[in-house]
Amino acid sequence: MTNNSSEGGLYARIELWCSSHRIWATAPVVVLLLLMAHPTWWSLLFGALVVLAGEVGRIWASGYIDKNARLATAGPYRFTRNPLYLFNSVVFVGFCLMAANPWAAVVGLAAFTVIYRPTLREEAAYMQQLFGEEFTRWAEEVPLFLPKWTHYPAQGSYAWSLVRQHREHKNALAMVLGIALFVGIYLWQGGCAHCVH
Repeated sequence: MTNNSSEGGLYARIELWCSSHRIWATAPVVVLLLLMAHPTWWSLLFGALVVLAGEVGRIWASGYIDKNARLATAGPYRFTRNPLYLFNSVVFVGFCLMAANPWAAVVGLAAFTVIYRPTLREEAAYMQQLFGEEFTRWAEEVPLFLPKWTHYPAQGSYAWSLVRQHREHKNALAMVLGIALFVGIYLWQGGCAHCVH
């Protein structure tokens, strides 16, 4: 019993650290993905489309959320309580596809789970304190992460000002630079050697 509890305590501490230091926890995963990448033309194309789809989803979600001011229940928030994290995972899957290395994808997705699972729990607890009964009703119908079609009444409307406020344009630029980086790896590894002839 002691071993199990100590292992559980260690994992809990790892989750807590990752949740509190998401950038530092994510950085080595990104580096690993780049080092293990062996992109092909098709993996670049398909992966980039998935990355862009994830970023479009983030832009969609960002236009509805007015953090800490009101509970967002319109747009993607009718189907998942955490669409930004959901679309983050779509973006990450896209980059894994671009890397075209299944081992890198397995390690990356496992790390993504460790980093974001405690964050979802912590933010749910915070939202419960902030919005009380309104959040409880929403949480009873709308799932935490994986989307589900619901008929929860939508409150709020889309606003580009919120997208700008959340600086989503900078995130979109980072996605484009990430795609360009994988294209650079493809070219550096000689993927376009035939273009010389």
